[in-house]
Amino acid sequence: MHQGGVRQPRRRSVTVAVIVAVLVVALGAAGGSYLLLRHSAGSPRPAAASYLLAWQQGAYPAMDKDSVNVPRSGLAGPLKLASSELGIRSIRLSLRSVTESGGSAQARFTATADLASGHTWTYRGQLRLVQRDGRWWVSWSPAAIYPGLGPGERFVLGAVWPARASVFAADGTVLSSPAVIAESGSISLLTGDVVKATAAQAKALGAPYKTGDEIGQGGIEQAYQAQLAGRPSLTIRIEGPGDHTDSTAARFPVVAGTPVRTSIDMQDQLAASQAVSSAATAKPVDVVAIQPSTGRVLAVVERPGGFDRALEGVFPPGSTFKVVTGSALAAKGMRPSSTVQCPSQVTIDGRTFHNDNNEQYGTTNLQTAFAVSCNSTFALLATQRLDGSSLASMAANFGYNAQPALGISAALGRFTTPQALVDLAADAFGQGTDLVNPLSQATEAAAIEDGTWRPPLLVTSPAPRQAAQPRPLTAAILDTLRPMMRAVVTSGTAAGVGFPPGVYGKTGTAEYGSGPNPPSHGWFIGYQGDLAFAVLVEGGGTGADSAGPIANAFLRKL
Repeated sequence: MHQGGVRQPRRRSVTVAVIVAVLVVALGAAGGSYLLLRHSAGSPRPAAASYLLAWQQGAYPAMDKDSVNVPRSGLAGPLKLASSELGIRSIRLSLRSVTESGGSAQARFTATADLASGHTWTYRGQLRLVQRDGRWWVSWSPAAIYPGLGPGERFVLGAVWPARASVFAADGTVLSSPAVIAESGSISLLTGDVVKATAAQAKALGAPYKTGDEIGQGGIEQAYQAQLAGRPSLTIRIEGPGDHTDSTAARFPVVAGTPVRTSIDMQDQLAASQAVSSAATAKPVDVVAIQPSTGRVLAVVERPGGFDRALEGVFPPGSTFKVVTGSALAAKGMRPSSTVQCPSQVTIDGRTFHNDNNEQYGTTNLQTAFAVSCNSTFALLATQRLDGSSLASMAANFGYNAQPALGISAALGRFTTPQALVDLAADAFGQGTDLVNPLSQATEAAAIEDGTWRPPLLVTSPAPRQAAQPRPLTAAILDTLRPMMRAVVTSGTAAGVGFPPGVYGKTGTAEYGSGPNPPSHGWFIGYQGDLAFAVLVEGGGTGADSAGPIANAFLRKL
């Protein structure tokens, strides 16, 4: 018997595949039946190859048809039971040699089973074949599963797990430590928790997991369960009735778990936590901070906990979407000094769009309209200078409809291309069908600071495969949006917040629900140096009054 700790390539046995292919070709030429030829009275090898291929594929009814001495309930029962006892995730079977003696034969094979424990068990088995009625059959018994397995016997696993590895911040701080949890409790939305497995959880993970074993639940702890848990010292025993150990089939040594490292910066994480915990509002608050030059997620804070709204939630962006619309207008040649109109309201295809408190600025420039967040200006400009495809294309440049790879579940903005003018107008200032969350909003602000939209990163080791690609922005977009976002803080909607020097941003008041005076979420997104952030106060009202002060507190605590 051979034990293997090296994982073999996941591929069907070359020997089995070649035999089957040769048989199919031969039968095609002869115009005969594969089943008849496979079990012809000639060589027993095709019958053994067919049986092993069906076993590898879990085609138990096909195995029943190839076998004699099959239990009344079929081979699915004993094979699935053995697989469950061992915690087999997949099995590969390779036919080695077949020897024939009169009306019987022995087919030797190699089995390579990937176990839920993380180990790979490789052993050599054999099938007994008999010739009856002009064809070859596998004469089944428990020994066909494993040579040492007899009637009434079963596999039993004995496992001792190593100490679980940790989830680290960028500086090596253990994110699940009591000290971090005490200062930033919502960090567990990223890390998840380590819990005692219930019976249902242990069953889902497979043997050797059992009730009471430590497992990850939610977040990184669950997503990287196998890596963090390591591999237990494992003994595969064969036991007969009465828990009597008849033999030991294999032993495997313990393998320690490997830590998972993240991009979380503890200074940023704790500053954001303190800003949220000290916020005057009792409304739910979600904050994400990232590094524009790399896309690394530096902080994620939520109050209260529960569902990870900062990374997976969907909310209307309100006027923060004017960053996207302003970029699309810049791509069409508009600049901060371009002359625009800002009436108190505008009607497009029968729908009236109005400014907050029906403010109006008459003839002004694009920078002022952006800074004071004039909805009518952007509704008009979108319908006059843009179309659905050009706005959708610019949204894609800011990561909308892309799939992030953080290592845990997350989402970016969603944008559906508007077909009607009225829908284009609504989308232009974030009150259409476009949806975002603080993660996507932070990447949007970061793109203006860095000049390139970058997919967000959270788990840095082992880094997940990233499908979304960086999207560079043109100089025309940056030269237009940067001064306009600065004007929001110096003379626009956020001028009264009291931000420190060097802050660029955009407020947003995103209505949701229905009625003449629907409630609204408060947004502030922005950047200062190589730090971008998004703050959402759910149901908080205007962004300047609700989200702005929390963003200010965050920056001043750094």
